[in-house]
Amino acid sequence: MLQERNFPMPIGQTRLFASVLIGVASGVFIFLGSANLGLLTVTRQIYFFFGVAAGVLLGLFETRTVMSKLAKSAETVVWQIAPIGIALFGVPLLLVIALFGVSEYMPFGIYAFFPFITAASAISGWYFSRFEKQNNVGVFMFYYGFKYWTYPNPDVSARFSQFLKDVESKEASQFWGRIGSSLGYVGYGKAFMKKLENQEIDPARKEKLLKILKTMNTYRKMALAILALFLISVAAGTFLIFGSAFGNIEFGFNVVDVVGPASGIILFGFFAAVLILMRMFQRKITRLLES
Repeated sequence: MLQERNFPMPIGQTRLFASVLIGVASGVFIFLGSANLGLLTVTRQIYFFFGVAAGVLLGLFETRTVMSKLAKSAETVVWQIAPIGIALFGVPLLLVIALFGVSEYMPFGIYAFFPFITAASAISGWYFSRFEKQNNVGVFMFYYGFKYWTYPNPDVSARFSQFLKDVESKEASQFWGRIGSSLGYVGYGKAFMKKLENQEIDPARKEKLLKILKTMNTYRKMALAILALFLISVAAGTFLIFGSAFGNIEFGFNVVDVVGPASGIILFGFFAAVLILMRMFQRKITRLLES
C-alpha cells in the first residue's frame, strides 16, 4: 500500500524554489502574450492583480491553518485548502467565461492563474520556512496534499554524532535517507569534514571517515548535476513550444511533435538516473563501511 512518508515533499524551501521558477515562467508568458498577441488590456491587468491577491489569501490561509495545528500535533490533515482554492480561482474563472465567452479562458489563465500559483507558493513557502527555523523542524506534506507533518531537524553536531553511530553500526540505508523519515547525510559532506577535523580520532579511522565524506560530497554534486540538466531541458522545451506558438521562433516542422516525445524521454531518463545514482551510492557506501 502506498505510504505518504515514502513520497514526502518538504514544503518551505520547495515552495520558495517553485515560486521563483513559476514566477520566471509567468513573466515570459505574460510578455509574449502581450507583445506578440496583444492580449494586454485593462481587463487583463485586473486579472493579474486578482491572481496575486487570491494567491496571497490562499497562502495565508494554508500556513495559518496548518501551522496552528502542527504547533499542537506532529501530524495533521487540512482538507479545507482544496475547496477554498477552487472557490478563490474557479468561481472567478466561471464568471469571466460567462461574461466574455470561452475565448477568454486562455488570457485569464496567463494573466491570473500563473500569478495566483506564484503568489501562493511564495507566501506559503516563506511562512513555512520561518516556522521550520523557529521550531527547529522540517514541515512535510504528501504529494496529493491534505496531510502535513513535522520531523525534527537536528543541528550539524547532532547529525554528525548520529553519522558516527551509523558508521559504527554499518547502517548504509541512512546515508541517502528519505526526507521526512530519516536523517540523511548526503548534503552534509563538507560540514561533517569540518567537524571531523576537530575530533580526536585514530588517524587511520579518520582517513576512512574522510573517504566516506568525500564520496558523499561527490554523489551530491552528481545529483545536483542531474537536477540541473533536467531543469535546463524542461526550460528549453518550454521555450521552444511557446516561442513557436507566439511566433518568435519558426521551424519547418511541428515543434510539439518533437518536444512531446522528447519530454517523455527526458522525464523517464531523469527518474532512471536518480534511481541508478542512489543504487550506486548505496553500493559504494556499503563497501566503504565494510572496511
